[in-house]
Amino acid sequence: MIQSIKKRKSIINESFSHFYYNNLLRNNRFRNKESEISILNYIFRNISLINNNNMIKKITENEYIKISLEINYPIQIIKFYSEKLFLNMKSFRNFLNKNKIKHNPRNYNRKVRIYLHKIHRIAPIFDYDRAKKNLRILQSFLSINSFWPHISTQIAIIVYATDKNSSHSKKILQKNIRTLCNCSAYAFHRTKNNLKID
Repeated sequence: MIQSIKKRKSIINESFSHFYYNNLLRNNRFRNKESEISILNYIFRNISLINNNNMIKKITENEYIKISLEINYPIQIIKFYSEKLFLNMKSFRNFLNKNKIKHNPRNYNRKVRIYLHKIHRIAPIFDYDRAKKNLRILQSFLSINSFWPHISTQIAIIVYATDKNSSHSKKILQKNIRTLCNCSAYAFHRTKNNLKID
């Protein structure tokens, strides 16, 4: 008897939560791009997306509460955008792992630009126009030095350099950039040191 009452109560709470969540998403204040950008910006600059084993970890309930208090958004909206982020990141990483991109000087720049655009769509947390300019500078430098890191490493360096010169007081965590771009710590730091980027 008590179990059936508890079960019924949890179903009611769940359906109420679902109803509330859908109403929030219908509200234009939470559906605009600025909401997604401000939520993702906070996550990438303050919350680690990987655990000690370099595996992608989910955001904890305490972290959701902290984010909600800091940026004044409902937890359900933050969960919606963070779950969307994790799903897109996982799909992109799986794609990169299954499809090894071969180096071809004729269309390499174009390929990197396509993947940079994809990363920006997954997480619009950096200035895409500035990143494209930085990409051209990076490509010319790499061409002169005949040094061609993997595409994911190049994208991670571009995102890092673009954010480094942005007006944000708090920078994106390096491990989050590497996680987003599917770049190893070794490749990222080796390339950063070769390019003499602080």
